[in-house]
This record gives sequence, structure tokens and C-alpha cells, in this order.
Amino acid sequence: MPNYHLYRIRSFIGLCCLLFLFPFEGSAQGRQAVQGLVTEIVNGQVRPVRAASIVLQPFGFTTFSDTDGTFSFTAVPNGAVRMQISYVGKVTVDTLIQIPSRSRIDIMLSDLSFRLREVDVLARSVDKSKGSTSYIGQNAIAHLQANSLADIMSLLPGGLTANPNLTGAKQFNIRSVADGATDANAFGTSIIINGSPLSNNANLQSLSPVMTGGAAGLGGGGIPRGGIDTRNVPMYNVESVEVIRGIPGARYGDIASGAVIVNQKAGRQPLLVEANTNPNVYSINASKGMLLGRDKGALNIGSTYAYNVSDPVQSYRYYQRASVDALYSNSYLSNRLSNTLGLTLHLGRDTRRLNPDDEITRIKSSAQEKGFSIHARGDYRTGKDWWRGLDYAARLSYTHKNGDYQEQYTAATSAYGMTYLDGAILTNRPGMRLYDVKGTEITRIPEGEESKYAVYLPSTYLGKHHVEGKELNLFLNVGAQFFNRLGNTAHNWSMGADYRSDANKGAGKSFADSLPPYRNLQYVNSAYRNRSYSDIPALHQLGLYVEDNIVARLMGRTVNVAAGLRYDYFGQGRSVWAPRLNANMEVFPGVLVLRTGYGVLAKGPSLLYLYPENAYFDYVNVNEMATGREDAVFMTTTRVFETQNPELKIETNVKRELGLDFKLGKSKLSLTGFKESRHNGYGIGNTIESFRPVQFVQYERVGTTGTTFKEISSDAVLAKFNRPHNNNRLDKNGVEFQLDLARINSIRTQFGMYGAYIQQKAYTADYFYYDGQSGAGANSRTHIGLYEPEMTQVHERSLVSTLKMVHNIPKIGLAVTLTADIIWNESDWTVYGNDSIPVKYIDKNDGQVYNFDLEKRDNPAFKALLRPVARTMETVESYPPMVNFNINLTKEIKDFMRVSFFANNMFRYHQVVRSDRVRSDYYRRNIPFFFGFKMGLYL
Repeated sequence: MPNYHLYRIRSFIGLCCLLFLFPFEGSAQGRQAVQGLVTEIVNGQVRPVRAASIVLQPFGFTTFSDTDGTFSFTAVPNGAVRMQISYVGKVTVDTLIQIPSRSRIDIMLSDLSFRLREVDVLARSVDKSKGSTSYIGQNAIAHLQANSLADIMSLLPGGLTANPNLTGAKQFNIRSVADGATDANAFGTSIIINGSPLSNNANLQSLSPVMTGGAAGLGGGGIPRGGIDTRNVPMYNVESVEVIRGIPGARYGDIASGAVIVNQKAGRQPLLVEANTNPNVYSINASKGMLLGRDKGALNIGSTYAYNVSDPVQSYRYYQRASVDALYSNSYLSNRLSNTLGLTLHLGRDTRRLNPDDEITRIKSSAQEKGFSIHARGDYRTGKDWWRGLDYAARLSYTHKNGDYQEQYTAATSAYGMTYLDGAILTNRPGMRLYDVKGTEITRIPEGEESKYAVYLPSTYLGKHHVEGKELNLFLNVGAQFFNRLGNTAHNWSMGADYRSDANKGAGKSFADSLPPYRNLQYVNSAYRNRSYSDIPALHQLGLYVEDNIVARLMGRTVNVAAGLRYDYFGQGRSVWAPRLNANMEVFPGVLVLRTGYGVLAKGPSLLYLYPENAYFDYVNVNEMATGREDAVFMTTTRVFETQNPELKIETNVKRELGLDFKLGKSKLSLTGFKESRHNGYGIGNTIESFRPVQFVQYERVGTTGTTFKEISSDAVLAKFNRPHNNNRLDKNGVEFQLDLARINSIRTQFGMYGAYIQQKAYTADYFYYDGQSGAGANSRTHIGLYEPEMTQVHERSLVSTLKMVHNIPKIGLAVTLTADIIWNESDWTVYGNDSIPVKYIDKNDGQVYNFDLEKRDNPAFKALLRPVARTMETVESYPPMVNFNINLTKEIKDFMRVSFFANNMFRYHQVVRSDRVRSDYYRRNIPFFFGFKMGLYL
């Protein structure tokens, strides 16, 4: 382990130990049982609520109401305790009680509706010792008309209104500047549904990253190098979403950016049928939660279907989504064991049909995925004072993905060898052998490949390729909770373990050998090959964690500290220790709270990075195809190079936070300053090991007949491909703020403002590789110039704020939200180092790295390595402030209908600005005018 990690862990442990040495005032000199009753009013009658969740903060004690609506806690420390009672479709009750003066509390829950005096349609900052967290409730999701999980990002500090559609893969990004390292950010974001994370680690639906440098999803599906495609997470059955933007607790593993915790509806609710439409999407869904009888639990079922057109004038490009969900919840063992068991069937399909007017490219594609998941979550409460309980979560999912792509290629003439063996030399006739003037065979036909041959691809052909993946993901977690007092501090601590397994047993990539995908011109002589995924080993990860939530009183102030340590083993000898700390302290009780946090987050590599395919090259030795001869010979040499990187490290992100929460009555201001340093970021690109020396030999026929050939040239060239690496770096810092003002009852309006300032710097720790070659001919190939690491640093800066005015009239069930998104500044620029003279070079003759002496600048063999400098990106591109106005409206009609409407960019304002970088360029800013309508019926 690096020394700096050891230093961090030692400092972390030392800080935790100091907490026990302070002269804390006891927050509890005794313990008390707490009891209560949870009820509701149905048809004018008071009825008990079964399976309501009751949580005591800051200790984290949790229980559920029984059949009679009663609940109880044992051994609750004396002092101030916050009690939170929640149930699906009900308003969460959050109240402060004093123990032991109040050891019993009866709560009546109200229906969650838009007829309440205060409607909750904004994201709320959460008072929890687990980093900066936003809570988004059911009313906020409905009011926003979210089509997928990614739509709620507009409610987070720094988020902006986006037109809700299902065009293209949707990823969830936390604290990300627009268009800045979004795939890497989403790859490190954990999306957790009902206690278990989704996984994109087995996604291999891409053509060939080692030859393209990227990993775009084939046919429009989810991105293998990025995060979960949230289009497959519909929102119709979601009760709440919590977004941990800061430092998650130690129980969260395989994570580098943050966590999105999704809780689906579990419990009684009426039948709800909803229809939603906007210029791109129409959808319909239905859901219902029913009690199955006394002590038989509840069953929530639902289904949804959505159809999205990418552009109303391009009806041949569309996306379809359908899913069926069932969630069973019940309590056992005298209400000491609570469990949910769910099943989800899903289907997603991206389609681009053939455009009847497209006679040139004839592009069509599709990306389909279908599968199921079984998930369970439970909580066992022992009733003991010290050992509070056990919790567990499990998820098993299977997804069958098929991606297809078709395109008619032009100017496609190139070589393709059917062999997969390095050094094989084949001709255009199976089994044909050629000899040089000395009688030495120049072909090399591996045993068993006598039927294979080399293909001279035509100038124009219709290429088709297919990728099939069968992803199998497993997650298991078990944890134990304990409570004890040590000195004058109360400790609610937990320990646990989790296991993850990701495998892909699909048929993989396939195409006809005579019609392969179009070559990548940047990687000269490169070629594609079919590849099966079934022989790729499964990915296994094991995590262990321990965390202590400490509560104490210091000089009359409450102190909360969540200190945890996590160990993750990612396989193949890769492991990371990850300390995490969140702490807050009351400076002025009930008015001002200071917060701080520090944590190391770690994200393991996916199958895409661990098991890349080989790199293939086909070098043309003989080409007589242009002669028109019947016996024309075409001969290629195939070279194969392994691209796996055994030195691949684990990506980590060191996060730091400092913030404050200021309360005045029901108004609250939260400020958070943060700094993040992402190390060992994953990528697929050039490395020193991805340039291999090859001797490119060419022949010509001796005489007009026969199979004798003579060598006419032999040139040293470098085969260039991509490998997985850890060279990407991202430094980020900024400030988030959220201001929630109390409702002004005289005008029935509440104001809220949130936003963020984010600045980030992206760069690579590896060399910049440059060859400057002018053509594909063997004699024109050059050495490879290596420019200093961090030669270019890309900077991006953003300052945005959102002002929301929520006006509601409870009597008629009306809520109207006016939103003003203000982009105060968007800037980007590049800082250059030595970008015209290399510091080293890779010699094409032996593939070794040598220093580049300045004397070589005038050598013709090295002149091509000197980059022509054009520093256009050095100019700061900074846009002026821009405002976007939006409106959301929701109206309840009696007790059986709810209608919602929204209009984004309601004034159709589009700012036109002149580029600072290229003065002849102009940009039209702001999102397109967009509107939508949603209607729901309660039956």
C-alpha cells in the first residue's frame, strides 16, 4: 500500500480515538423504552397503519409498526431524539421528542397530496451523517414528470432543467460540469434500488475499443465505459430518491462519485393509472399496492410502457421501454423481521430503421436488452440493548443484450485475413503456398487453417455486425448493528460484508469475414475479428466494512461523527483501504451546524478494462488485384498483439467537504465547499506498450506465371493500438448552496434557490503520443514522439443557480412552480506545456524508448515528430449569463384524478453569442421549447 494511504488511515484512526478523550457531557445517563401508535383516517374512521417505518435519529434505531399500528424501542438514551415516521403515500412525520419526559408518542399520518398546506416538490437537504445528501420525494417526482432517473438531476444543486426524453443512453452524473468527463463520473456513480446496486461491469456491447479508443454502445444502447443507462429505471413506482453527493458511508463500495438510493413503493396504495405525453415520449403505466390480509403482508404490482421518438420528423429512430414490477413486503417473528422480495421484468429497445431516402449509407441499427432481476431486502431486530439487529440485501439479475449495426461503406478497399494466429501469412486462395527465388516458402499457413484465406475487400459493400451479451450480476450484503456507550459517548456502530459477481456469457461480436466493419484509418493496417464473450472470466469483488456513528454532547452542543473503514478486494491482487469520515457539530443549537467530511472512494475495473480483446493487423505483402489477372495473388501477414494490462490499478477519488447549515424558523441555508481528486482514472488509449515493431515486407511476382516472388521492400513500422490504462486524472473543487425559505402564507408561496460553482481540471499522467505520419505506405511510417505528461490540461468552469417559486392553493389541490435557471458563467480553456518538441520517442526499428535530443530536430527521420502548434483552445471560451424560464403545474381533481403540465423555455428564448475563440463562429444557446402533459386516475 502506498505510504500516503497508510498515513491517511493512521490519521483517521487517531482522530477517532481522540473523540473518546474529550470531556463529553453525557447525552444519556439512563435508558428508556419508547412506545407509540401509528394511525390514519380512512373514510372518516381511525385505522392503524401496519409496516410504517419509524427511525430514531441520531442513533439510527429502526423499527416497523405491527398489525395494530403499535411500535416500541428499548434502551433509548435520554435526551433529545428525532423521530421520523414514514409510509408509502403518506406525509413523513419528523418530530423532536425528549427522553424520558416523553416516552410515548402517537402519530396520525396524512395522505400525500397536493391539498396539503405545504407541498414538497423540491429536493431537500438531509440532516444525516453521511455526506451532503439530497432527498427527493414522491410529489417532487410526480410534479417534475420524470421519465427516467436521470431527469431528477435538475433538482440537485448545480442541476439545470433538461427536456425529459428517452433519446440516447441516460446516465446519472453527480457534481459534473456539463460535457466534462461525464462517462467517468457516471461509471463511478452507484445506483442502488431497494438496498442493492445495479451493475454495468459486465457490459461489453461495443465494437472494438482497442481499435477505436472508445466504447460507445452499439446501436444506441448503454455505454460500456460509463454508468447505468437510467432509461431502464422508470419512476412510476418510486417512493423516494436520495442522492449522496458527498462522502457515502463505509457500507457503500465499488463507487467513486456518489450514490443514488432509490426506494420503490411498498405498502397499501390505490390503483393508479397514468398517461404521459410530450413531443418525444408517450407512456402509460399502472400500479397498485394491496394488503393481502392480516399478517399476510402487502403486494405492490405495476407495469409501464414508453415509446420515444428521437425527432418528430425522424420517425424511423425510436426507443421502447416496458417493465413489470412486483414487490412483496411483510413482517415476521412478532414484527422483529421485516422483509421485501421483488421481481422485475424489463425490455428496452433502441431502433433505427432504414431511412427510405438514404440510398448512400443505408444505415440501420438496433440495441435490445431484456431480462429480469430478483431482489430482497430485510431487517432483523433482536430486541437486545447492545446487539440491535441484522440487515441484508441481495440481487440477482440477468440481461440478454443484442446489438446490430448495418452500413454501406465506400472507399473501403483494404485487407482482411481470416486467421487469429500471430505470424500467419495467407493468400486469397485457401491453402495456396508461395515461394521466393531461393525456393523458401513465404506463406505461413497454420495447421488446421488450410481452408482460411485473405480477403481483398471491395471499394463499396454493405457491412453488418452483431454483438450479443448475456450479463449475469449478483450482489449479496449482510451487516450487523450494535449499540453501546463508551465513557460519555453513544455508539451506533455496524459491521458487514458484501460480495459482487459480474459475468458475460454471450456469443459476443460476430460478422461475416468477407464483410467486416469499416477499418479505423487512424490505426493503419488494423483489422477487426469476431470474438466470443463466453470464455471471459467472471469478475468477483469482496468488501468488508466497519462504521461507528458516534453521538455526544460537548459544551452543551450535540456532536455527530460517522467514522468508517472499508476494505475492498477486486481480484487479481488488487485491493484498497478506504477510510471515510463525516462529522457535524451544533455551534448554536437549532440554528447553526458545522459539517466536515473526508473519504476515499474506490471503483474497480469492469470486464471492458480487465479483458480487452487482442489487436489484429493485416499487412499486404502482395497485391495483384488491380491487374485483372485470373490468377492474381493477394497475400497478407497477420500480426496479433495482446492488449491486457496486468498493471491496471484501482481508480480512487479522495473527497473533502466543509459546510454549514443555518436555520431560522422553517427557513434553512446550506453551504458546502468540496474538493475532489480522482486518481488512476480508467481509459482505453495509447500507452508505451501499445506500439509494437513490425517488419513490413512486400513482394512482386517473378515472371508472368508461377508462384515465385521476390522481395522488393522491407520496412520497419510500428503497429499502433489501444490498451486499458489508469492515466486519467480529474481535480475538482467548488461550492454548493441551497436556500429554502419558509412558506409565505399570505401569498401561499414558498421560495427556494440552489446552485453550484464547479471548476475542474482534466489531464493525463501519461505521455502524449504523436507520429505525424502522412500516409499508410510502409516507407512513410515514422517513429512515435512522446510529449511530456500533462502536456495539456483541460479546464472547465461553471456557475449556475436555480430560483424556484412554488405557489399552491390547498383547497383546490393546485401547485404551480415557476423556475428560473441562471447560467452565470460557462468557461473552458486548455493550458499547454511543451507541445512542439517531444521529450522521448519510440523507435520504429526496435520499439524501445529513447530520449529525444534537440539535435534530432533537423534530422529528416525525426522532423515528422515535431507537432505543428495551433493553440486555439488556449483562448478562454466564456459565455455571458443566460436565463431559462420554466413552469410546472399540478392539479388534483376531487379524489380520483391528477393532471400535470410543464413547459420548458416557456418564453422560447435563445441567446446568440459570438465565440471568443473563433470570432466567425456563433452559438445558439438554451434548450428547445418543450412541453408535456400527464394525467393520473385513482381507481
